[in-house]
This record gives sequence, C-alpha cells and structure tokens, in this order.
Amino acid sequence: MGSTTNPGGEGRPSIAAPGLGALRRFGLVLATWSLIGLAQPGVLRPDGFGHLAFLAIGPWAWAARRPGRRAFLAEWAAHSFGLAGVFAWMLAFLPAILVPMSVVPALLPAAMGIALRRAGPWPLALLAPAAWTAAEVARWVIPVPFSFGWFRLGTLMHDTEWIVGSAAWFGTWGLTWAVAALGGWAADRVDGLLREEGTHGPGARSTVLSWVLGLGPLAGLAALDAAAAPPALRDGPDVLVVQPGIEQEIKAAGIDPFRDMYGPQVTRTLRALYETRPPGAVGDAAQPDLVLWGETFLPGKLASPDVRAAFEAGARPAPWARPLEDARQLEASDLYARGLAGVLFGDPSFRRDLGYLWPRTFGAPDAPEFSDRVLRAERLLPPGTSFLSGVEAWTVQDGMLRSVNGVVLWDAEGRPGTVAPKVHVVPGGESAEPLRSIPFVLDAIRRVAKNVPDFVGAEGPAVLTLRTREGDAFRFAVTVCYDNAFDDVYAGPVRDEPVDFYVVASNEAWYGASPEMDHMLAFSRVHAASVQRAIVRATNSGISCVVGPDGTVLRLLEEDGRRKMISGALRATVPVPDAGRGAVGATFFARTQPLQPWAFGGAGLLVLLAALVAGRRRGVGGAG
Repeated sequence: MGSTTNPGGEGRPSIAAPGLGALRRFGLVLATWSLIGLAQPGVLRPDGFGHLAFLAIGPWAWAARRPGRRAFLAEWAAHSFGLAGVFAWMLAFLPAILVPMSVVPALLPAAMGIALRRAGPWPLALLAPAAWTAAEVARWVIPVPFSFGWFRLGTLMHDTEWIVGSAAWFGTWGLTWAVAALGGWAADRVDGLLREEGTHGPGARSTVLSWVLGLGPLAGLAALDAAAAPPALRDGPDVLVVQPGIEQEIKAAGIDPFRDMYGPQVTRTLRALYETRPPGAVGDAAQPDLVLWGETFLPGKLASPDVRAAFEAGARPAPWARPLEDARQLEASDLYARGLAGVLFGDPSFRRDLGYLWPRTFGAPDAPEFSDRVLRAERLLPPGTSFLSGVEAWTVQDGMLRSVNGVVLWDAEGRPGTVAPKVHVVPGGESAEPLRSIPFVLDAIRRVAKNVPDFVGAEGPAVLTLRTREGDAFRFAVTVCYDNAFDDVYAGPVRDEPVDFYVVASNEAWYGASPEMDHMLAFSRVHAASVQRAIVRATNSGISCVVGPDGTVLRLLEEDGRRKMISGALRATVPVPDAGRGAVGATFFARTQPLQPWAFGGAGLLVLLAALVAGRRRGVGGAG
C-alpha cells in the first residue's frame, strides 16, 4: 500500500497514508476543479455558488497526501484539465494560448502535491491552505506567458456577504487561505473516518488542531467582516453609464467608427438623458453630473504637442507596430477625437479643424438624428454635466511612439484633462512583449487584433477630480479593463491620497456572454470591499453596474434578466465617504497590499518546509 517503516529500526508502520492509484488520483483532483468550476460566477447562476468552493480543496488535498506510482503526472494532468475548463472562455478570444495557460501553471499545484506526500503527519487543515496559497502566489508573481494570476480561489467569495468584507484586512489572499483550510479540514475528517489504528491518519491531538486550523480562519474572517463596516457614507455624484452592447467584431474592425460606434452612442446617450430623469424632476438640475462611456469608445487617437514634437524629431512607432505615414496622420486622428468629444459640448472647432469630414458626418442624408443640433453648434450634454470616455492616445517611450489605452475626463465646460492610462496591458492583446519572439504567437495575435499591438502601461492609475453642478469635488481613480484583475491599482491610490470612488472603463465583449464577464464583476466586488470604496463599472457590452463599498451590487444594468451583450443606460448616485462623520483613510489591506502576497506565500512555504523537515525525520515519503 506504499507505507514506509520508521528509520529507527523498530519495524512499526509509519504514519504515512496508504497508496493511491493514478486513475483514482486523477479523478479526485479533477473533482476539486469540478467544484471550483461549478462555484464560478456565470456557471450555475450569475453570481456563482461560492459555498461549493468551501470543500473543493478537500479531494485534491486528500489525494495529494497519498503516495502512489505516477502521482505527479496524474495530478499534473488533472490540474491541466481543470484549469482548461475554468479558462474555456479563452476559446472565443485567443484559442492558441489555452493549452500553455493550462499546462504550465498546472505544474505549481502538482509540485505542491509532492510536498504534501513528503510532509510530516500535520493536519491537512494547515498543509492544504499552505500549499494551495503558495501555488496561487507563485502563479500571481510569475509573469505571462509562463503563468497568470487573476483567478484566485478567494474570488469565489465575492457574493458571500458574511465574509467578503474581511477583504478590507487580507484581500483575496485571506479568503483563499480560509477556503482552502476548510477543504483541508474536510479531508482530515475523511481520514478520521477511514483511519486504521497504527497505520495512518491524525491522532487525537492532530484532530483538535485540525478543527482549530480548519474552522479558525473562516471564523476569524467572518468576525473581521462583522467589524469591517465601511466609513460613514453620503451621496456622491449622479452618474449615467451608457452601454452600447456592441459586438467585438464591429469594434475591432473599425471600418467606420463614426457610423458604427459614435453616432449610435450619442443618440443612445441623448435618449438616456431624457429617460433616466428622476420622476417629477425638471430642468438641468435633474441631469447627471457625469456621463460615462466604456473603454476606447471615442474614435480617433489623441496626440499631445509633445508627441508631435517627438515625431518631428524622428521618433517613430515600434518596428513591429503599424507604421505612420506622416505628421498629418497624428494631427488628423487627434483632431478627430477631440472634435467628436467637443461636439457634445457645442464646440464648433470640429467644423473648423476637420472641415472635409463635416458634410460626410453631419451633413449627409443618413446623418444621425442629432445632426441638426450639431449644425447649429448646440450643446448636446446638459449644462453642468461632465463626460468621461475611454480613448487611445500616443505617448513617447524609449525614443519610440507607443500607444496607451486610457480614459479622459472632459469637465462641464468641455475642457479635456490629461489621459489617464491603463496600468496593466493585456499580453498578446495589447502588448507583444514578451511574445513577439515566438513566430506562431505573433501570427495568432495578428489574426485576433489585425496587427501586432504596441501598447504600454503606466506606473500607476491616475486620480481625477470631478466637479458636480452643486459645486462638490469628488476624487476618483481610473482603472481600465484588465486592470480590474489586479490589487495594486485599487490599493495604491487610496493608500497614497484621498479617493472617493473608482471607475472601471472596460471592453469585455471579447469574451462574448461567457463566464469571464461574471469573473470581472467578481473581481470588482472583492476590490470594492478591500478598499471600502464604491466602484462604477462602465463597459461597452456588460457588465455595467455600481458596486458599493462593502462589495454588494447597488445598481445593475439588465434587460429581461440579461446583463451581458445588451444595450442600455444605468443612472445611479455613487456613495462616497463622508469625511465629516468619521475617518475615511486606507484599509489595512490597502496599506499592506504590496507585502501581502509575499506574506501569505512565504507563510505557506515556511509551513511546508517545516512539515517536510518533520516528515524527513519520521521517514515519511512516497512515490511521485
């Protein structure tokens, strides 16, 4: 059965567990991933069944503890299949990367299985969370394409209201540890039922430890959740999110951005301004403080004077990117973006600067229904309303012209602020690094994105100031799409300066109606709870909503029960901290976020190392 004898020569059976066949091991590890998969948001229900994840780690931990032939290979294969199932949405986006995304990261939990087989007789309620969390942290810090970190076990707790508030202390990492500990406790209980005296399984002392270590983290986080009341709140800005519900194929093709995107979006916005007025409200005072569009939805590409000067001095796009013919391309694209934004505020400069486009856009027979107002230089947005939209822009980096995916806030007078760039660019989708040295990967990128991307990220998210029609000033941090999967872009701003709320400008139509859209909302909910600030999600195709500072969804854009790939508008008042009624500083998680992955990963590795030393002393070992 694979048991060993103690090195002292007494010949007594050791505490090593009996062996396990490769096929049964494969099935048990796959059972763990099946529970994780079913617990995901967007699978059985939109917000998922997070409670299914409570015992999910149990089958893996129970199997990984047991020796057996080809144990590592069986677990590696099962983890690979499990990860492929969780990330099946990649088939609609970049199918070529699904296999490496599954097979390579699967090595991490498979390697942790080796540690469990060689560890001493410690409760799985401690060893399982140590191993699983260490593997997640490794996956988090190892860069793409060798790994990925955005999906973590703790994220499945986003809709579990009695525990998600604990993210204000330990973020997703604490949730991961607590859930994995409960799974390890369940595996210990199975061991207790199957235990044969003198052969394997925990003794009475270990059983007590298992109960404490298995249920203690969850109970502790539940207590922290109860103590994690967000700061006193007040009504913040009145916002209007306008979601076009546009298919990614239309947006990516870019055949006629004005007719395919801008014109219908302005029409949709004007209708929403009328339809979303509060009952009985009249005049401009009933209009929102801010209108939000999603990621890169404004046509054109901004080019600052510094960018144009760099071009004249010889700076050019990256060699692998689409070339620029001359400076007129930079200027025309910049004027197009600025002019179309200016149209919303009645700015006639579009006609002056790009007169050749004027008849084709607003004077043609099939011009949008608001064209007559534009021709009269009439303001389309109500007085006092600001405008925020995602837009592409040029920047200069290392002597080359590179692209940024950002957001610009136009104030109520129509004056644009600086570009707030995305921080984490999508490998393959926005950046060719470090993939451009792999020929078949470049070909796959060209098929999806139509060219090899050259985007670069910023060092950190920008914090912008919105002034309302009542004269209040609210500070909000901006994140863009893929940023939504990371902790630093939420913890950093509120740690460094006052932040009232966050905005996510996103384009998730890449994923169609797959569960990945639900994952993105789940990320936002845990982030909101971790920094205790509201998050406004403004997306092109879903899921647009307002998430409260405790992680609950306050307002959600839906149509006939659907929240993905739909068109519509969402009007909401954003709750913000009330500085006059108490402290509104950074949470413990926000203050310690840079250290937390290393703390949790290091703790896991230290536990495993100590257990390995104990196992070596007691002669524990097993195949695989």
